[in-house]
Amino acid sequence: MHNEVHPERTSGMKQSALFSRRLNRNHPDTPAIVGNGTSCTYAELYQGISGLSKKLREMGVKKGSRVALWGYNSANWLIAFFAIVQSGGTAVLLNYSMSTEDAGELLSMTEADFLLCGDNAQTKKDPHTLQKLASLTGISESRCLDIRPAVSDLATAFPDEAEEADTRTEGDTNDTALIIFTSGTTSKPKAVQISQRALSFDADAFNKNISEAAGRSVLVAVPLFHILGLLMSYAYLCRGATVCLPTGYKPDALLKEISAHRLSDMAAVGAVYLALAEAKEFETNAVPHLQLCMIAGGMSTPVQMMRLELQFANATFINMYGQSEAAPLTMVRPGDMVEKRAQTVGKPVEGLDIRISDGKGNFLQGGEIGEVVARGDNLMNGYDKLPPEKQPIDEAGWLHTGDLGYFDPEGFLHLSGRIKDVIIRGGENIAPSEIEAALNQVENVRSAKVMGAPHPIYGESVEACVTVTGGSMNFDPEKIKAALRDKLARFKIPSHIFLYERFPLNVNGKIDQKTLRTDLLRRLRALEVDEELAGGVTVFDLVVKNSSYAIVPVTGLVDELASAVGYNKERALSIRLAVEEMLTERILDAYSDAGNIRVRITLMPEWLRISFSDSGAEYFIDKRRDTSISAKIILKAVSDFHTDYVDGEPVYCMDFLYENEFNIREFLIKNEGDN
Repeated sequence: MHNEVHPERTSGMKQSALFSRRLNRNHPDTPAIVGNGTSCTYAELYQGISGLSKKLREMGVKKGSRVALWGYNSANWLIAFFAIVQSGGTAVLLNYSMSTEDAGELLSMTEADFLLCGDNAQTKKDPHTLQKLASLTGISESRCLDIRPAVSDLATAFPDEAEEADTRTEGDTNDTALIIFTSGTTSKPKAVQISQRALSFDADAFNKNISEAAGRSVLVAVPLFHILGLLMSYAYLCRGATVCLPTGYKPDALLKEISAHRLSDMAAVGAVYLALAEAKEFETNAVPHLQLCMIAGGMSTPVQMMRLELQFANATFINMYGQSEAAPLTMVRPGDMVEKRAQTVGKPVEGLDIRISDGKGNFLQGGEIGEVVARGDNLMNGYDKLPPEKQPIDEAGWLHTGDLGYFDPEGFLHLSGRIKDVIIRGGENIAPSEIEAALNQVENVRSAKVMGAPHPIYGESVEACVTVTGGSMNFDPEKIKAALRDKLARFKIPSHIFLYERFPLNVNGKIDQKTLRTDLLRRLRALEVDEELAGGVTVFDLVVKNSSYAIVPVTGLVDELASAVGYNKERALSIRLAVEEMLTERILDAYSDAGNIRVRITLMPEWLRISFSDSGAEYFIDKRRDTSISAKIILKAVSDFHTDYVDGEPVYCMDFLYENEFNIREFLIKNEGDN
C-alpha cells in the first residue's frame, strides 16, 4: 500500500476533476501541441490518449499501478501522462537530465511497476537506456514502452476506434494521480503525491484569474516534470489554446518558436526571461508577440521584475507563488498595479486559506513575519513513504511551507525567505532575502544570492554572490558595501561579495544552491589560503637530533612533499640531495656544540622553502666564491639560498621555485579541505 495523507478539504469542485473530461473539445482541428517543427491537433491528442490508455491496460496497468514517465517535453510526453492517469495508473514523473542510476533509485523508492521512456539525456548517449533501467529496477520488458518520437508518434500510432473509457470515476479524484519530485537543491528529493482534484483546482484558479488577459497560445519553457510546466500545459489545454513545447530553453530556440507560432503567452522561471531579454533578436522576434508572461519557481526580485516589465514592452508579468506540494497558493492578477506585481507574490487564490504562523500554533496579524501556512483543495496527498512526523501537513490540514512572509494592509503576500535559510551571526538572526533585496537595488547589480558560511568567531558569516550588468568592469565590492550601509544594519553587510558571470541553475531553472554554495566555500578557502601564503604555510616543523640517523626521515619527508607539489622526479631528487647535504654539513661540520637541528618546511606563494637552524658555528654560502662540495651541490639545486637572523641566531633558507604549471593555491584548497 502507498501511504497518502489527505488534507482537509475546504470546498467542493463544481466541475469534474477528471483530466479526461476537462481537456477542451470544442475545436478538434486546432493545434493542441506544437514545437520543434511538429504539431498535434486536439483530435489527435484525444486519439493518442485514448489509444495509449487502452495499450497500457493491455500491458497490465490498473488502478494504483505506478508508471514512470521519463523524457523531454514533447507531445508524446503529454499524451503519455494523460493516458497513464486515464488508465488508472499513477504517473511518476522523472527529471529528464538525471542519470540512469539516479532514475533507478527513484523508481525503486516509489515502487514503480511500469516504465515509459522517451528521449532524454541518457537515451541520447545510449539507445538501450530503457532496457538498462528496466533491468536495474527489475521491471519486465512487457511492462516497458519506448515512446521516443523517432520510434512512435503517439498522436497517430493507434487506430481510430471508439474512445476508451476512463478507469477512474469522480470518486477517485482525491487519489494520487501523479508523483512529482522536489528539486532536491538542498536535500534528497521527496516524492510529492498529487491528485487530479488538486491539479484541476490549480488550473481552474489560474484560468479564472488570467481569463481576460490570456491569449490563444503559450510557450511552456520549463520542464513538464516540474509543477509549473505541467500546470501551465494542463490549464491552457483546458482553455483550448495551443501549447508550445520547445526542445530547449536557450534564447535562440525560444525566439524561433515565439516568432514561428506568434505565441502570445509564456511560462518560465526568471532566469529564462532575463536571458531572453539579452538575446540579439529579442526586440523583433519576441516583444511584438508576447502579451502575458507567467513567473514562478524562485524568481525574481522587484528590481528584476520592473526591468522585465520595461524590456517586454507589450507584456504583463504575472508572479505566482506555490510549491510542488501546492501550486499556486497566491498570484498577482493582470489588473494589479505594477508595483504590487513586482514587489509581492499576490493575494491568496480563491478557495484557499493562507495564514501566517508564529510556529507555536498561533496566527499572526498583518505586517508580522512568520511561516506561511496553507489549507485547501490543492494540497498534495503527502510525501510518499515518509512517516507522519516528517509530513509538512499537520493534523488540522495546514501545509507548513517553510517560507517566511507577511501580508500587507491590502492583503498581498510578501515573502521574506526560507526558515532554514536564516543566517545566525553572533546571535543575530539574518534573513538572506532582505540582503538580496538591498543588493538588487544597487546600481549595476543584476542578481544576488546571499548565504551563510562557517565562521570561527561569529558562528556564521554573511556572504554574497552577485552578477552584474556590463561585466567585471562594473564590479567594485567595496562600492557595493558602501551602498548597502545606507540600507542595512552593520552586522548584515556581507563579509565578502563574489562576482559570477552567471549562477549555476538546475534543470528547473532554479539556482542550484548546492553547486553555488560549494563554489562559494571554495572561494572563501582561496581567500584564506592567500592570507596564509603571504607569511607562508608551514607544513612540517621538526626538531631532529644531531645524528646521521636523522637525515633519512627528513629527506624522506622532503621527497614525498616535493612529488606532491608537482616537481618532476629529477627536480625532486635534486631537492632531496640539497637537503641531505645541508643536514650533513650541520651534523658533521658545525662542531659538537651544534645541538639539535630544527628543520622547517614552508609553502610560499612562489617557492618551497626549507630552513635549518641550530646553535653551531655559522655557515656561509656565497655563489661568487664558495667552492666547498656541499655548497656546490646546494647551489646547483636551490633557486635562492640566504641566511635570515631570528633573535640574532642564523636561519639558513633554501628556496626552490615551483614548476611553471603548478598552482600552490589550488593545491592547498584541494588538500586542506573543501569546507
